[in-house]
Amino acid sequence: MLDIDIEIKESLFDKLREGLEIRLKNFGKKVYFHSPGFKHYEVEDFHLKGPVRFVDISITGKRCELMCDHCASKILWHMIPAETPDRLWKVCEDLRSQGVTGILISGGSNRDGIVELHPFLNTMRRVREELGMIVTCHVGLVDRGLAEGLREAGVDAVLLDIIGDDETIARVYKLPHRSVRDYYDSLKNLKEAGLRIVPHVIIGLHYGKIKGEFRALDMIADHDPDALVLVVVMPYYGKANFQLLPPPKPEEGAEVVLYARKLMPSVPIMIGCARPAGPDRVKFDVYSLLAGVNGIAFPAEGVVTYSKEIGLEPVLSPSCCSTVFMIQAGVIEP
Repeated sequence: MLDIDIEIKESLFDKLREGLEIRLKNFGKKVYFHSPGFKHYEVEDFHLKGPVRFVDISITGKRCELMCDHCASKILWHMIPAETPDRLWKVCEDLRSQGVTGILISGGSNRDGIVELHPFLNTMRRVREELGMIVTCHVGLVDRGLAEGLREAGVDAVLLDIIGDDETIARVYKLPHRSVRDYYDSLKNLKEAGLRIVPHVIIGLHYGKIKGEFRALDMIADHDPDALVLVVVMPYYGKANFQLLPPPKPEEGAEVVLYARKLMPSVPIMIGCARPAGPDRVKFDVYSLLAGVNGIAFPAEGVVTYSKEIGLEPVLSPSCCSTVFMIQAGVIEP
């Protein structure tokens, strides 16, 4: 058995355990650990065998007009490029023949913070109807037209980053002409179109500081999300000046996780793929379990074992963590 050597102050432990009690009351003991197929991931107490089932696709390849300080397009580099509708169809046909059952479609943003998905909507619908694949989209800002187009395409879920601070939007995302209201309206447009939404909040997005995360969570709670994904800013993704700044401390991140759990007690909350490696990753994952998350993507070594020690029942899944609400509903297998 792996031992996690983390000293947790009694006051912090007791505070976080409140989140765990909330999630046990609403969801029971199952906790989900995910490893989607864009990279191989294995630690001593977590590994998955079998074919890849879920992959990421970028409709812009590695290209992003915005080049924000958050990732400078590097998040796109692990995705399969499909820069035309015909190429997207061919990629999906090939993936389906290899046993892949689900895809996440995303891409770089234009200078208005929009991922230009309109030309690909018909192909997405074909992928769902003719290939029978789960189709999710990670989008930028969304107007009513795009929201209606995504609904008509029949996408299974829409993922989008929500930012709760105007200065962060202007400085980090290079969108001084946008505001928190644009992100609020994007949520509203998606919900009014009848889409399933899985908002994301990036903890420490403002150069490692907690600034706007709590407001973002309040905005999300107003729109009844199907699930919530929390990630932590990864300095080595960003530009050179960003690399000099550390991510927030695990204890600071845990405060955001606990706030989310208490604010949305019946919403599945997941810790997503993006978060720094090393000892702080172990701490953050442990704190997140105690704060009541429903699951973690790419769990740090020892975390699956620790989940058992606190009375949880781990379920391993090769799907994207944003599909947790479909797994819980029995729509797809873990």
